[in-house]
Amino acid sequence: MKPAISRRHMFEQVVHHMKDMDFTGVSTRRGKADDVFHVDGKGVVGRGTVQTSPVNATQLESVHKDMYSKKSADRWVHFSWGGYTKDAQTFANARGIALFEFQSDGRISPLSKRAAGMYRRKPSERWKTRAAWAVVVLVAIGAFVGALILFPAVRWVLGIIAVTLVLGLVAMVIDFINPRLVK
Repeated sequence: MKPAISRRHMFEQVVHHMKDMDFTGVSTRRGKADDVFHVDGKGVVGRGTVQTSPVNATQLESVHKDMYSKKSADRWVHFSWGGYTKDAQTFANARGIALFEFQSDGRISPLSKRAAGMYRRKPSERWKTRAAWAVVVLVAIGAFVGALILFPAVRWVLGIIAVTLVLGLVAMVIDFINPRLVK
């Protein structure tokens, strides 16, 4: 059995993780029932439970019918302290609901396909994408410099383009300062 953590800590973790996944304006609030809370933000809507028993498919279907189907433009998330039954996970995967489970230390872990995809957006995982783009940019710059060194004609063409751009810019400045000079 997991040790109890405070609701406040759960809410803080939800907001923290949702912001890490690039959702903005994320907030949490208590639900009508004691064991339910709501998650709202730009492009995301969700619910969570603090009950110790797993969320079953019937509970998730009810949330889907009452809330998610009305917010079809948003990403749907659900958080649970007690986990989810296999039927609930199957339902969530079929409907695109991101299921997250609280760990004993209060952090969350993804439990559905959608949740795993959203969780990959976390900054700690973004370094791979940034590194790949950095390599692409470095290769492109290297190819450009190599073309300048190996092919003198490329230098001449780029020189002519640069001179044309500079002369065009000078003409625009002169026209802006004194339009009668250009006409």
